Amino acid sequence: MRKELEQKMVERWPSWFNVNGDIRPTLMPFSFQCGDGWSDILWRLCVDLEPMVTELEKEINRRFEVTQVKEKFGRLCFCINHPTNAIDQRIGEAQKESSRTCEICGRPGKRREIDGSIRAVCEKHAKRQDDQ
Repeated sequence: MRKELEQKMVERWPSWFNVNGDIRPTLMPFSFQCGDGWSDILWRLCVDLEPMVTELEKEINRRFEVTQVKEKFGRLCFCINHPTNAIDQRIGEAQKESSRTCEICGRPGKRREIDGSIRAVCEKHAKRQDDQ
């Protein structure tokens, strides 16, 4: 993901995304490892998680943190340190949406095998990958 899109999310949720920390507890110093096309999905996911996270942090008296954001098998992988059923359900919805959304441009797409790996791309970007 482009740095400016990543920075927008980090500025909005600074306690969730420790992009400058030690890689032992979080892989976020490696940045958001997915394409720009999923930035809207990630933003909506974080907005939806806010009230759940606020309640969770009160209950457990610990800080919620996203430990990794990446693409895996043509789906968004959004790893966190304190899962709950409700949070996991919302992450699952975002994962399903990502599998139908081009990771490159954000248009409707689907999971396709490209050069031996599974990627979620639209028709246009699937053809570009074939041409390379």
